[in-house]
Amino acid sequence: MGHTLYSHTLRILTCGKCGAPVEAPAAGGSVTCGYCQAASRFARRDESADLSAAQAGAAASISESERFARLRQQDLQPAPLPPAVAALLVDGHLPRERVPEAEAAWRDTRGQMDVTPSFPVCERFFHLTVMLTPHFEERHRRAALETAVELLPDAGHRHVLRCMLAREAARAGDFAAAEAWLAPVNPRPTDLAEDTAYRLAKATLASARRAYREVVEVLGFTREDVPLENRSEVACWILRLDALEHLGRQKDAIGELGALVDQWGLDRVRYAIEAHRPLHLCVGALRAVEQRAAESARRAAREATARRVTELERRIADLDPPLGQLFRQLLVGTAFITFLFGAAWTCVLSMIIETDPLFGLHARAVCPRVCDHCRGPYHFQSWSSTVNGSTTSHIEVYCSDRAGQVTRLAEQPGGLFSAATSNDAWLAQYQVPGGVWLIGVTVQLFFAPFALVVVFALKLRGWLARRAAREPLAHELAAARDALARA
Repeated sequence: MGHTLYSHTLRILTCGKCGAPVEAPAAGGSVTCGYCQAASRFARRDESADLSAAQAGAAASISESERFARLRQQDLQPAPLPPAVAALLVDGHLPRERVPEAEAAWRDTRGQMDVTPSFPVCERFFHLTVMLTPHFEERHRRAALETAVELLPDAGHRHVLRCMLAREAARAGDFAAAEAWLAPVNPRPTDLAEDTAYRLAKATLASARRAYREVVEVLGFTREDVPLENRSEVACWILRLDALEHLGRQKDAIGELGALVDQWGLDRVRYAIEAHRPLHLCVGALRAVEQRAAESARRAAREATARRVTELERRIADLDPPLGQLFRQLLVGTAFITFLFGAAWTCVLSMIIETDPLFGLHARAVCPRVCDHCRGPYHFQSWSSTVNGSTTSHIEVYCSDRAGQVTRLAEQPGGLFSAATSNDAWLAQYQVPGGVWLIGVTVQLFFAPFALVVVFALKLRGWLARRAAREPLAHELAAARDALARA
């Protein structure tokens, strides 16, 4: 393939004033920005020091076992991001709505580097560049990466950024440019971030070349084979799973991709795969996982609909209680209201006011049954007696007689009291059996029909309300059953 935007022979940097991409000669010199017309002067591109360091790193005597031990130790304690950068992230990612804020911070930090390229400023500029470049349009992305490579004094930062340039070139199909960007990169670093960046770049280049054995050689067959920096491990896993799929290990690729979907959700996994575009990765595995997810969603929907049907059936059944239950509720409600109002009515009128609770009607109905010549109205007499220090309250009820003797006795001061407390035999024949208790019980019987009407009216009102509530529930149940039949 011919030269692309990521060709190593091109030199594209950002304008020092407006940040727009400008082409600069490799030998350096002054360049006028086509956007703001500002003149920027660039030094000569010089990669000789990094090329020498990369050759020395490749020839280092450290064994792979010791190097992996150091990398795994760093994997246990990930390096934190600068606080100003970490504050921009949500769940480890830069959300699209915060890109303008991050880009403003990137431009501000770029200006700070012209004043003092201290390590905290350079570190912040590096992480902002790494975080932002996926959101830039392609030419701006190339310029931002190469500018950071030339500005940052830290060899580790330049290592990671060159690996990112190599990945972009590989995805664009410019394999020669990818190799050129990787030439000044140490292939055997002992820093986890640098090692992960190199592995990701090499695996991307191998995947673009369809050299799938090389991908698994770089990234391993399983997650645990190679320690990876947290922020780049998903991108590496996607490349590795694609390679496994092409190497005939579809079951492994589908199983692990399905586990990622279970852990993060299908949308996030799709996003991670699409981040490798234009490479088409994990096509078969993703299709299988999507089918499994769709089937799982359908099954969950069926189960949810079945639960909804059961719930609606239960609610409708509650709205149509059995006839026996309604009859019991009617009796219990009537008995409760009868007792409540009858007892209160009797207590107030008979025991407190000491009068007929039905204003003469009760005595007229009861007294003829006490004796042949008994009649209303009632006469109440109450007193207390003390025996062995224990006080007992008494209240007796007497009917009137035809001759009016009981009435005259009641009208005399202390007359009825004296006769009642001395248990005169002639007065006992006019005494209402059970006294106030009999009155209370019979008054409650008087209240029973009224209580029955009240309870029946309440039950009728409830039935009408349940019938009104049942209709929409019945429609909802029919729709739920139909949905369950179609699921």
